[in-house]
Amino acid sequence: MHPILFRVGSYEIPSYGVALTLAFAAGIWIARRRAVARGIDEERVIDVCMLILLTSIVGARLLWVATHTEQFRAPLGNWSDALNPFRGGAYVGFTGLSVLGGVVLATLSALAFLRWKGLPVLRTADVLAPSVALGEGITRIGCLLNGCCFGLPCDSWFCLRFPPGSPADAAFHDQAVHATQLYSSAVGFGTFVALSLLLRRPPFDGAVFGAFLVLAGVERLLLDLVRHQDPSVIWFEIGATPFGANQGVSVVLLAVGIAVLALLAARRPRAQAA
Repeated sequence: MHPILFRVGSYEIPSYGVALTLAFAAGIWIARRRAVARGIDEERVIDVCMLILLTSIVGARLLWVATHTEQFRAPLGNWSDALNPFRGGAYVGFTGLSVLGGVVLATLSALAFLRWKGLPVLRTADVLAPSVALGEGITRIGCLLNGCCFGLPCDSWFCLRFPPGSPADAAFHDQAVHATQLYSSAVGFGTFVALSLLLRRPPFDGAVFGAFLVLAGVERLLLDLVRHQDPSVIWFEIGATPFGANQGVSVVLLAVGIAVLALLAARRPRAQAA
């Protein structure tokens, strides 16, 4: 664990914040280049990327707050803290974010913005989707260094043992846990490659975007089988398997992705015939 990557004077720069910054920088650079190659307005793509940056943080914060309301009640805290994802003092960075909330709000905001500005919504969404997957691949490395988003106990060779005083050690004293941060990072990079290949010759506009929604939903549904979850986010259990807010959002993403692909695929033959 290296939650603090380096210090500038008295200020601490967190690993997660650096990873998040690199994720957005890489994603925007790639999306911009691909937009230019496809004749999409470069300036508008940069605008929508800035909107995604903002709304992803807001959405991630909103979902985290909604599933951790006990953190903002006395004596643990107060509701004014719910509006602030930044830690104070000499620490510069984000805390208390839930990635799926960011994915949902950023996607809805970006689609609305593209439609408002008269850009080709589906083609532009196809260009942006791989960058989002790449961002997850990079950001989850920050989660590993920060020690958050850890998995359930396991005893395989690929499991990790976090140091004393870490969140994982507090939850599962002196036990190795699934390296869910690395699982998610690997899936993010793999999804980026798969979507980038599909983007070269998509069967129809929106195919890459729909595939992204499907893969994002499937990934989190499977990942949460071995990921530790706070009791506050669990709605009920199916057998011994908890089902909560993250799985609920994942099911919605999966269903919407399947619907998008099915509807667009069904429209394609009629469009070609016309």
